[in-house]
Amino acid sequence: MNVLPDTTLVISPDRNVSSSGAPRFWGVLWYHSGRRNGIGRRKAWAMSTSRELPPRTGSRAEQERLSRRAQRKLEAERRARQRRRLLVIVPIVIALVAVGIGVWWNQRSAQEVAAVQMPDVSKYTSVPHDGRFLGDPNAPVHVIEWGDYQCPACKSFEQRFFPTILEQYIATGKVRWEFRDFAFIGPESARAAEAAYCALDQGKFWEFHAALYANQTGENVGAFSDRRLEEIARVVGLDVGQFRSCLRDGTHKEDVQQMVREAQSLGVRATPSFSVNGSAPFTIRSLGDLTQRIEEALP
Repeated sequence: MNVLPDTTLVISPDRNVSSSGAPRFWGVLWYHSGRRNGIGRRKAWAMSTSRELPPRTGSRAEQERLSRRAQRKLEAERRARQRRRLLVIVPIVIALVAVGIGVWWNQRSAQEVAAVQMPDVSKYTSVPHDGRFLGDPNAPVHVIEWGDYQCPACKSFEQRFFPTILEQYIATGKVRWEFRDFAFIGPESARAAEAAYCALDQGKFWEFHAALYANQTGENVGAFSDRRLEEIARVVGLDVGQFRSCLRDGTHKEDVQQMVREAQSLGVRATPSFSVNGSAPFTIRSLGDLTQRIEEALP
């Protein structure tokens, strides 16, 4: 048997070992040759216990670094998925918007090129008329109507009930009728009201008024675009060049806005609304609601 000459085995005073049979910390065994380096047992013990432990693999810093790398990878994958979804969704949205715009434009264009309907206006011209007024200036009852040329109920009143009012009360000298704008539904409401003012400048307010209601087809769908209003003016018999300049220059824009403000200050909230001999504005559900008010105001 070969034995290292004069070799000493130094064991830490703590002789406990782990379950695997190894010392609890590395370096508890220390071999040296006294003959070679002259290190005694105590010095050897000091050297064994002062030796630093080597860095462990799989340390917390390493784990955190790997965790951050994994998170960056997951984030990159998430962003890539989002980009792929956008590449699919955005073209679909653009296509739907384009289709919607196309449908709207076709409807608007159809409204503008449709033939203008001209109603019978003799019922207006057969009675005294001056500007926005119909009937005898000395009539005992003064009725104000507030309307919006895009209002379906106003159109219904104009075509169903007003002929009776005109025949029974205005033509007989009992009522002087006045129309005022309450343009509140949308941009084309105000534009139509301005156009009616321009027609008034040429002495054809009531003819244009009737033509607007006759050609009402919806709200802000192009029925009262400038192009369409010019066509109505032509059919009514206005000087279209003068009318176009009046409308383009906004000659009566402030007049319409002022009329709306006055109506609001009086309490008008809907169309059509009425006032009889200065009464507070009111709405009606039937022709009888209005004729009753007129009868009560007659002397």
